[in-house]
Amino acid sequence: MDQLLALALANERRTGLQQQAVRLDELIRQAVLRHLARADAKGVDLGAKGIDEPVTVQASMALVEGTLDNLIDNALRYGGRTITIELDGRTLSVIDDGPGIPDAAQRDLMERWTQGPEGQKLGEGAGLGTAIVARYAKLLGAELSFAKVSEEGGLRVSLAFGPD
Repeated sequence: MDQLLALALANERRTGLQQQAVRLDELIRQAVLRHLARADAKGVDLGAKGIDEPVTVQASMALVEGTLDNLIDNALRYGGRTITIELDGRTLSVIDDGPGIPDAAQRDLMERWTQGPEGQKLGEGAGLGTAIVARYAKLLGAELSFAKVSEEGGLRVSLAFGPD
């Protein structure tokens, strides 16, 4: 139900979106701490890299936090045993070593109620997390991308913020 509300609110936020200076490095640290207990309980190694230097973007803090929470939640549900949140310049990525998603199915994941390749239900979710992330990315003026980590699998979901 929270995801439906988040998607509805994102659709309402077309105008009047509060932009402010947001420290991506700090938000990543906070997101890791919020999800650490759940990751530990599942035996998942959750960590971050590239957060030693401050990186500031003009954005909505709530939308960036929502994006991180949804991406980490998806990685905990469907990823493997290692999840890394990486900050490289103005691009934040959530990387896991799970089975990955076929290239052809990645675009479909940005639609509501979609959970993976045709006929493959990936888990217990409603299929809204990535649709919310896609909508937030659009509202933030950021570019959302998916990439395979290796031939064996894994997924890198990145959000690249443009220049301020």
